[in-house]
Amino acid sequence: MKKVFIFGKPTCPVCKDARKKIEYFKEKEKFDAKIEYYDMETIDGLTEGAFHEVSDIPTVIVLDDKNELVRWVKQPPISKEFLPYLV
Repeated sequence: MKKVFIFGKPTCPVCKDARKKIEYFKEKEKFDAKIEYYDMETIDGLTEGAFHEVSDIPTVIVLDDKNELVRWVKQPPISKEFLPYLV
């Protein structure tokens, strides 16, 4: 099963945009990937971010069975980049 990890901070408007965009596409396109948001201002978020080598926010990662398929850093992906990995 595919997963989408979103790493960001609550005070980051670009991070909020990335999260909203991914959730919108999930609803619109009905893909079944699980979306997980990690707050990089928490211990859990920092730990998961370190594991996935996240160095900047927002970072969006699409994984398939723990293998990274694609990653976007500092900007949310646009739909034509993102959707081929999920639908």
